[in-house]
This record gives sequence, C-alpha cells and structure tokens, in this order.
Amino acid sequence: MAHIIDLWHNDIEMNSLPDKIQYNHSLSPPYVSFNTFKTLLDWLKVEGVPLRLDRSFWHDKFSGSTGSQLMASLRFLKLIEGNSPLPELENLIQANFDKKTLILKALIQNSYNFVHFEELHRATPAILVSWFKTYPIDGHTLRKAISFFISASIEAELPLSNSIKKMSKYRSKSKSLETGPKAPQTNPATHFLSTDISSIKSSESNINQSTINLKSGGSLNLSIDVNLFHLSEIDRKFVLSVIDLVKNYEFSSNT
Repeated sequence: MAHIIDLWHNDIEMNSLPDKIQYNHSLSPPYVSFNTFKTLLDWLKVEGVPLRLDRSFWHDKFSGSTGSQLMASLRFLKLIEGNSPLPELENLIQANFDKKTLILKALIQNSYNFVHFEELHRATPAILVSWFKTYPIDGHTLRKAISFFISASIEAELPLSNSIKKMSKYRSKSKSLETGPKAPQTNPATHFLSTDISSIKSSESNINQSTINLKSGGSLNLSIDVNLFHLSEIDRKFVLSVIDLVKNYEFSSNT
C-alpha cells in the first residue's frame, strides 16, 4: 500500500512540473556533425524531398551510422515524423539566407526545451553542459551534441556568450556565399607574371627590358622578347629562372 502511495505522489509531482522542464526524453539531441547536417540539407535541395526519408533513399549518400544520426537529428528538430517529411523541412531547404536563419532559430528554440535561451548570452560552458545532462548522454556523445547545438546556434544567429562560442570552431559561411561571389583566388605564378612582366597578350610577343647596375661598375641590359603563353615547359622555367636571378641580384645589391 505504501508503495502505491509513493507512486501516486510521484505521479502528482511529475504532472505538476512547469511545462519548461517537462522534457521529452524519447529523442536525444543531435550529435552528428553540423556540417554534415548542412550537407544533407543542400543535397535534399538538389535531390528533392521524397515522400519518405528511408534508408533506400539516402544509403548511397551517407553511411548507415551517419544516415541514422541525420534522421534522428531531423526528428529531434521536428522536421520529420517517423520517416515522413514535415512542411518545415521543405521550408527550411527552399528559404533564402535571412529566412532560413529565422526558421532554424525557431526550430532550435522549439526543440531544445531544456536550454534556457533567455540566459544563453551569459551562460558559462559548465551551465550549458548541465542543461544537456538533462538527457542520458555523456562522454563523446555529450561533447558532439553540444558542438552541434553551438554550431547550429551560430548559424541561426542566436545570442551566445563568448565563452560558449569558444567551445566550437564553427563559423557560419552561408551568408558570405549568398551575398555575393567570392573574390577569385590569385594563382601565385600568375600574380608573379602580372607583376614582373607587364602587358602579356596571348596573340603577340612583348618586349620587357631591365638594366642591372653591376657592383664593380658598368651595367647589364637584359631584354626579353617572348610570348610566355607559347613557351615550352623547359623554356618557361629557364626564362623565369633568369628573372629570379636578376631580382635576387638587385636585392642583394641594395642591401
């Protein structure tokens, strides 16, 4: 009888808890890499969202364990139910950057019920860990779950304390990709040629001259009349080695 009364009291106490701390422990927070999660979203945008996100759909793209973790992540974020996509998944995939940020922010706040978001901008790493320990996860899984949360929060532009941001090396790249194309990276060899040999045209030769003052007196005039785009590999190496010698000699003469 006493045992039944204890159970009854426990049931009353659990039902009287505030909604904020009545957590759903049936789903653990995502602990897959957030970059892998973004790869999934990008892939779904190209591939299209199927009627069911079952293993037959994603097994060629992701390994069994990674795919299973990704599906669990989608369930936790309320983007799928079972294996069936919910409208929020399509909305997230098709949204532009600004709208995607807002959608992701709402998904995080609605899914991580154990996180006190109003305190997140002042929370310490230890406080964040204590919130995550609400779930029965620890060790490597706990660290990866926290890493996913921080990365996703940075992507969603949620306010995080600096000490929590430092727990993750993740930096959002989506905005820079959508606001405009990256400046083309300069090939070192091309940069060298454009700096030291001016006005190179593929259709004609160009004369480049340089006068080298010798240390013992006198000077040496060097003239190069070639089309660098038409040179053979051995000639190109020879011409560039001569230019290097001239530059090194001038540098040593001035020091």
